[in-house]
Amino acid sequence: MIKSDCIGRTRYTAQYKAEVLAAYQRSGMSGPAFAKQCGIKYPTFAAWVAKGRQRDEPGVGKIADQRFLLAEFAGPTSDTGLKVELPGGAVVHVSTPAQVQLLGELLKALA
Repeated sequence: MIKSDCIGRTRYTAQYKAEVLAAYQRSGMSGPAFAKQCGIKYPTFAAWVAKGRQRDEPGVGKIADQRFLLAEFAGPTSDTGLKVELPGGAVVHVSTPAQVQLLGELLKALA
């Protein structure tokens, strides 16, 4: 059941939120696109996703958006530069500005 309070804010039940989050997890859509499809403001939807992740074990989210990736910068004195781990398990090491630009183009193409 969806309700509005006295100043017009929409209130959603816990069951509705859980159903929406489960559908999002199955959808494979981006968060903004899914929220728009459901008629939910994206900041509201993003807060639901964040709360869902907080309830899970640290570092293990049930609602995993595969568009995120892990990037580590070792620092200016390191020879390794930037290490990027893609969701499929591929690892890319970047050490020059030209490589960073190429990596950016690659990631845009994969999105």
